[in-house]
Amino acid sequence: MFKFGKKVSYRPILISFYYALIPIIALGVTNDLGLGLLIGLAVFSIVLFGYYLPSLPVTFNYWEADQDIIKYNDMTSISHRLSMIFLPFKNQLITINKKDIQSITVTGKLVKPEQVTYAAQYSAFYAVLTPVLSMIKKPVTLVLTMNDGKTIELSIARDYVYGSKKTLEKLDQFFDSLDNTQIKINYHNNHNVSLS
Repeated sequence: MFKFGKKVSYRPILISFYYALIPIIALGVTNDLGLGLLIGLAVFSIVLFGYYLPSLPVTFNYWEADQDIIKYNDMTSISHRLSMIFLPFKNQLITINKKDIQSITVTGKLVKPEQVTYAAQYSAFYAVLTPVLSMIKKPVTLVLTMNDGKTIELSIARDYVYGSKKTLEKLDQFFDSLDNTQIKINYHNNHNVSLS
């Protein structure tokens, strides 16, 4: 089985809650707990709905594939994203059959592993942001065109940022598992997935 991306966890809620605790504790010490709770609720909402809700497809884009099917997180609608944030461990993967795929197009900038930016090269603050910025700056996506004309985007950007060589090897194995007589694989801008 091939797995790409990261599953949604309770992280968005927990991080939002931790940021909300700052004004609650700070104003609670000064005997203004009511104002602290109000500001804490605002901070919680800003972090959860202002940051995590829009960035969920970039930071938590998970999909897996076996011999016959592909399961993926559908994050096209806000309701799906909210459901994933508040019920992260509920099985919310959508299943498609590989036989229903007409073509796969690889999009994004595939560079050699030594050209990828890694978090360890920077200060602690920037190191936290580097993976997300790299995923936004260099999105690598598989665009599946289904037999019915529908398109589905499966991101490999997260895996690619954290280990490009391993990701490309895994992607090569994924393509080898497909029925080449049925599925056409297109490389956008003449990218070659294989490093060899």
